[in-house]
Amino acid sequence: MNQPTAMMQKHTGFSLLEVLVALLVLSVGLLGLAALQTVGLKFNTQSYQRTQAVLQAYDMIDRIRANPVARKTGAYDSVSSGAIPSYTDCGSTSCTPTQLASYDIALWNAANASYLSEGKGAISLAPTSSSVRVITITWQENDLSQTFTVEADL
Repeated sequence: MNQPTAMMQKHTGFSLLEVLVALLVLSVGLLGLAALQTVGLKFNTQSYQRTQAVLQAYDMIDRIRANPVARKTGAYDSVSSGAIPSYTDCGSTSCTPTQLASYDIALWNAANASYLSEGKGAISLAPTSSSVRVITITWQENDLSQTFTVEADL
């Protein structure tokens, strides 16, 4: 009877090596979770910027549609990337359609710069049609230039 009791007392408790291995496994798991959180946050930011680019492109399409006189006179036909023309504040003053177009372009590119990292917008006519406008939004994402382009028959 003395021998089994002596063996049981000899194997009770954890050794320091078992505790260190358990801590190593736990720390590797926690580092993996932190890496997943970082990657998830990165993809979430990219998704946000792409969504903002789409919203900004369609915002300008709506602005062009809302100002048919300036659209027909060509006020929205050639906007260089990131251009912020001088404008009259049409939010508080009555404006002509051409002034409203300048106001729209200035607010639009200011919003592009605000919502997107180095965001810029450009508008041009499609080479194949005089009524199709090409709206291009560019921004920086992970040190790479990203572009979103929409063609709309306006």
